[in-house]
Amino acid sequence: MKINPSTSLVPEYQSGEKPQENPEVRKVAKQFEAIFINQMIGAMRKTVPSGGLIPESNAERTFKAMLDSENAQRMADSEQLGLSQIVYEHLLRTAQGK
Repeated sequence: MKINPSTSLVPEYQSGEKPQENPEVRKVAKQFEAIFINQMIGAMRKTVPSGGLIPESNAERTFKAMLDSENAQRMADSEQLGLSQIVYEHLLRTAQGK
């Protein structure tokens, strides 16, 4: 599911004045999205009951955490969720207001 608002969230965009592209802010927005997705994956993983024939080891928990982090980063890089774009526009709007 991709969040795709029909109009831009930044009022300056609607008037046709786009601010300069800022790669540092875009990078921060993607990192925020990756952290959000990682937290979401962690919350979903907690809903799965643990147990089974072989108990989960510390190494397995560490590997799952690393795998979740990598998956979250790849999902954020794909820009399918659209959260990074919203955060990016908000950060630009906030910076312009100062």
